Amino acid sequence: MRKLVETVYRTEGIMIKIAIVLITLFLNALAVVAQADGDLRTKIEELTQKLYEEGKLHGALLVAEGEEIIYEGAFGFADRNLKIPNSPHMRFWNASIGKMFTAVLILQLVEEGKLQLNDPISKHLTWFKHPESDKITIHDLLAHRSGFKSTVYEERDKAEHNEKSQRSILEHKISKVDLAFEPGTAFLYSNTGYVLLSEIIMGNWGTDYNKILQERLFIPLGMKQTYWSEAVYGPNTPVLYLQDGNAYLALHDRDFTGAGGEKTTLRDMHKFMLAAGTNQLLSQESWNLAFTPHSLPSEAKSDWGPHQSPYGYGFSLIDLPYSPNQTAKTISHGGAGKGTSSYALRFLKENRIVILWNNEFKDPMLFELYLALSEGNSKK
Repeated sequence: MRKLVETVYRTEGIMIKIAIVLITLFLNALAVVAQADGDLRTKIEELTQKLYEEGKLHGALLVAEGEEIIYEGAFGFADRNLKIPNSPHMRFWNASIGKMFTAVLILQLVEEGKLQLNDPISKHLTWFKHPESDKITIHDLLAHRSGFKSTVYEERDKAEHNEKSQRSILEHKISKVDLAFEPGTAFLYSNTGYVLLSEIIMGNWGTDYNKILQERLFIPLGMKQTYWSEAVYGPNTPVLYLQDGNAYLALHDRDFTGAGGEKTTLRDMHKFMLAAGTNQLLSQESWNLAFTPHSLPSEAKSDWGPHQSPYGYGFSLIDLPYSPNQTAKTISHGGAGKGTSSYALRFLKENRIVILWNNEFKDPMLFELYLALSEGNSKK
């Protein structure tokens, strides 16, 4: 019995020593990771300060590795007259970033059997009497292949005061415009197409757009600071500054649904980008459809911004540096408007997320940032 007890104690002692060694190794590994994260955070801070001083950044930035936020910072003034600095916790007008939301809602309708991607839009928009509406499909609108130019806002600017509503512009102006090409034969980014998609969404669920967004996307993901409204400005949003330095006074400009324009925060957008491609919001089959290239740069009828990379359903699909010797697939969308630009991007498999906004117009695709992140990744 005594020998048995001594053996047990000896075994327990060995196990305790092994456990101590394993715990020590684990803590050392955590320290290495923490140091690497600290080094990367410092590198991002130095780079973003340099970009701000060079006039390439004026707003706020979030960088995350999955759920872990590595960096969160802001630059410049939210209000120059009152000397209020920008903050990473402010709401920003997301412009066309919101097209990702519209695409998800349409794919939810497909999953529920309320529509099919090859449906002609005439089936769901019986009041929209464009001569080609029997040829234009929901797929065409999602992938910017409808032939509609991005003129819905321009048509509103030209309309009389009592004809500026979204439905009036679509029904009386857009329904009469010529298409740029035969539906389905080319790639032309179109706000008009996504406004029409929002009408299909509201028609199927029978309520206003913000309520649908709240119930179907924002509440399930815990995006408590995000909403859609016609007004460009909202609570805790920065002043938008035009190229001439003057503030953008959006007294008479109202947003249309579907094309974007939600008021949101960096952290709320982080939640959405984390959910993209997971079992939240959509099935894997639907996410795969969203992330499949449906329109290619070689088919584009324009060479600006979104036409320079493949486009799925509501997502641009770009390969970017992930580590010094590796590029990886990203899903993303940018946004731009009067006095603003923004971008939300995720490395799909690696889970790195970058979200930024400017309250001056800047190029939101900061290649220097992705290059720096890829170099920092080699130390992990």
